[in-house]
Amino acid sequence: MKENINSGLNHFTNLSGDYGAKALAPIKDHFPDLAEFIMGNAYGDIFQRNTIAPDWKEIAVISSLISMGQFEQLGVHYVMALRVGVTVEQLKGILLHLVPVIGAPRIITAFNILLATIEEIQ
Repeated sequence: MKENINSGLNHFTNLSGDYGAKALAPIKDHFPDLAEFIMGNAYGDIFQRNTIAPDWKEIAVISSLISMGQFEQLGVHYVMALRVGVTVEQLKGILLHLVPVIGAPRIITAFNILLATIEEIQ
């Protein structure tokens, strides 16, 4: 399991860089069991499988987070999407595509997080 945790942390770091490290730090500090679970299972296993391409993975995660109204992790996944080749215009297109299904209020929130994330990483 330790191997999966290390592999997952490396994968997470490669995808999210400093932005992800900043988001993960409080979890690692205050709830290390959760950080190990996420790194070992999500990033050390599922997110490293090759069934779908990395851009599709991030589109799926971003869409799911917005659908559930879970906006806290959205910035990290925007960064990851950008790092695997999704453009800002494509992210806006995804948001627009979700409006009829999810509703404008959640998409406005998701868009504001996108703007804040872009500003922070530039």
